[in-house]
Amino acid sequence: MECATKTKKSMPLYVKIFIGLGAGVVFGFVLNKIGGTDNAMINGYVLPLLQFLGDLLVRLIKMVVVPLVFFSIIDAALSLGDIKKLANVGVKTIVWFLATGMISATIGLIFTNLIQPGKGLQLGTAVSNVEAKELPGFYATLLDLLPSNPFDSLASGSMMQIIVFSLFLGFAIIMIGDRAQSLKDGIHLLSEAMFNIINMIVGFTPIGVFGLMSVTMAKYGTAIFGPVLKFILTDYISSITMSVVVYSILLTVFARVSPLMFWKKAFESWIIAFSTCTSSAALPVSMKIAPKKMGASSDISNFVLPFGCTAQMNGTCAYFGVVILFAAQLYGVQLSIQQQVMLVIQATFLSVGCAATPQIGLIISLTLMAQMGLPLDAYALVAGIYRIVDQIHTATNSVGDLVCTVCVSNMEGELNHKVFNDPNAGVEEAA
Repeated sequence: MECATKTKKSMPLYVKIFIGLGAGVVFGFVLNKIGGTDNAMINGYVLPLLQFLGDLLVRLIKMVVVPLVFFSIIDAALSLGDIKKLANVGVKTIVWFLATGMISATIGLIFTNLIQPGKGLQLGTAVSNVEAKELPGFYATLLDLLPSNPFDSLASGSMMQIIVFSLFLGFAIIMIGDRAQSLKDGIHLLSEAMFNIINMIVGFTPIGVFGLMSVTMAKYGTAIFGPVLKFILTDYISSITMSVVVYSILLTVFARVSPLMFWKKAFESWIIAFSTCTSSAALPVSMKIAPKKMGASSDISNFVLPFGCTAQMNGTCAYFGVVILFAAQLYGVQLSIQQQVMLVIQATFLSVGCAATPQIGLIISLTLMAQMGLPLDAYALVAGIYRIVDQIHTATNSVGDLVCTVCVSNMEGELNHKVFNDPNAGVEEAA
């Protein structure tokens, strides 16, 4: 009787997602072995259905992410209460994103120089004259952060422009004072409504992940680990080093917390980002984990996490360092230290404003190749397996946002260490 009265705990979301991921790998591998895309039945009926499941998840996420970021950034600005505090948190966050982006790109270059994944795969004839270009369009990049029409930015999903406009709107509402209280309450309710929509979507995540992984494995199978295995390994080692080593150091120095406890609580967000290849999918989960499980300030979490979803791309920065040097090695090109330093700067600034969607890093890497004067043929070699490496990029990006949130909260004196160190904190809410 006593057992009968106990409530049955529901399976945690990250477990369901992990099951969907594993099932997708196995099912996709089986499809690949019985013909894959060469099998008319699989290619014509099975893969389109699986792709639909994955696309449906991504479409649902895209549906809500713009209004979620818009209202949560304004709500966070209003919650901070005064422009001075908002500016203080904002400056710390931006400096953090730029510094960690440069560290990550440097790590990518270091490992690519050591492992040299492009050696032995010579493509074409060696290119003798490659010049590192100056950082392109710096002033244009700054101007592009300001929307010429905020409504166009909202419609097109230009995240950095949406964030900037949201901050301006938050500043303006704060300046109105008490007369804007009803508006503040309305924005807060709209922000909560966006999270309710997310709660509806999140239950579909394991199914969407299953579809995405099944299609990936059915198309590529184990062949993806052939000629570009060293490239994949170099990319993964770079991102994992950033995550495990650098993030742990930052958490220890700036937040004074245990990296092991952090990873235990951040794993759910990590696996969602890894599975879906979009930081937007992990954003709603991260925004719950940060205050409820890690004890970070809700106001700072609501500001840093949506901002970081677009502006902080540490995993992608590491990839930029790897892929450009990999392409240079394929053509026997020697990049000087000066050229590699310029690459780090270019990669960091180009990563700011990246949309939190799959494939964006592949597009930007093509831009970097052109800027560095490298042949673009190597792009095709990487494009075929980009989905595999993009998973670790996105996971590194997403967890990096949580690291920044925890560290900035502690620097502002608003990190609840008691909650962070409690292994059961937030478990009831998550269940």
